[in-house]
Amino acid sequence: MKTSTRILAKVRGLAIAVALSLGCVGAAADILHLESGGRIEGRIIEQTDESVEIQVGAGTMSLPLSSIARIEEARSVLDDYDERLAKIDAEDRDGWLALGDWASTRGLHNQARFAYQRVLQLDPDSAAANQALGRVNVDGRWLSEDEAYVARGYVRFEGEWVLPEQRAAIEQQRLNDAAVEQLRNETRAAEARAREAEARAQQAEAEARAAEEAKEDEFIYRPYGPHRPIRPIRPRPPEPEPEPEPTRPIKQPLDR
Repeated sequence: MKTSTRILAKVRGLAIAVALSLGCVGAAADILHLESGGRIEGRIIEQTDESVEIQVGAGTMSLPLSSIARIEEARSVLDDYDERLAKIDAEDRDGWLALGDWASTRGLHNQARFAYQRVLQLDPDSAAANQALGRVNVDGRWLSEDEAYVARGYVRFEGEWVLPEQRAAIEQQRLNDAAVEQLRNETRAAEARAREAEARAQQAEAEARAAEEAKEDEFIYRPYGPHRPIRPIRPRPPEPEPEPEPTRPIKQPLDR
């Protein structure tokens, strides 16, 4: 049951893809009505007891017969293409061009490309066929799109066509941005090292003060009496000496 469901889902996806590739094709065609509810239009090439191979504008595809509810046979646009193709003379440039235009408007892109390429074999300078195949005229030469860019001096850069000076400017800008970013990183690293050095200096200063205070608070033992640890007596700062009282001058006796 799960396998059947997966097959139907795959067939439905293929049907959608085919419908998109064919576009709005107005001519009748063989129609495969699918169990999933979708439908595929084209021309049946081969049918067996297990599968059906059908040709559509984009190519061919094979479907398991179990995924098809019913088959409606009719004349397809591919039959019309083959009929028109059979009437064209091998050297008829205009006939091949008309066939390419007809196939292109009906979503038969592979068949249209084949017809346009046949035109170019007969007339390499055909503007209509070259343009239909996406080719560009550069200085009198019909080139593919990529060849045209190269002929105009463009270079491929990261999936885009740019002029060499544009590529050089982009690369130089990236180098400048990288240099600025490197300078910023180095500045941040230098600032971080300075902060770390300052923190280590402060820690060393704090440890030195703590060691000094601990040394002052060490216990000592009396050389006599009970050995009892006492804290050292810190000397008091000397008291200021009293200022001497001012002496009174001795009065000398007056001579009479």
